[in-house]
Amino acid sequence: MIEIASKMVLCLVIASFIGFFIGLLIGRATRETKSSLYKYNHDFKVHGNIYNRPIILSKPRPTGKDDLRYIDGIDDKTEEDLNELGIFHFDQVSKWSKKNCDWVSEYLGLENRIKEEKWVEQAVTLTNKK
Repeated sequence: MIEIASKMVLCLVIASFIGFFIGLLIGRATRETKSSLYKYNHDFKVHGNIYNRPIILSKPRPTGKDDLRYIDGIDDKTEEDLNELGIFHFDQVSKWSKKNCDWVSEYLGLENRIKEEKWVEQAVTLTNKK
C-alpha cells in the first residue's frame, strides 16, 4: 500500500514539473515584446511612472465616442492613436493634468503639441457644450 502511494506521489511531482515547464515555454512564446508595448515612441522614457498616464477606457461609453477631431490639432491619425490608447471622450481629455499631457505627448510623439494647441482647454469647452 505504501509502495503504491509513494509511486502516486512521485507521478504527481513529475506531472507538476512537466506542467510548470510547459506553462513556462508557452508563456515565453506568447509574451509581448518590449518593442511592441511601445510601438509609438521607441525612446519612451516615462513608461515606468504609471501615475502620469491619463485615465483610459477599454472601449467608448454606450452613448458612443466623441469626435476628437473637433479639438484643433487632432487629425484622423491622432484621433485613431488616442482611441487605440483608450481616449474616446472630451471629458477624458479635459481632466488631463500637466503630467498627463507630457505622458501622452511623449507616448504618441507629439512634441508638446497638446499644450501648444491647448487641447485640454478646448476639451473643457466641448464638454460643457454637451
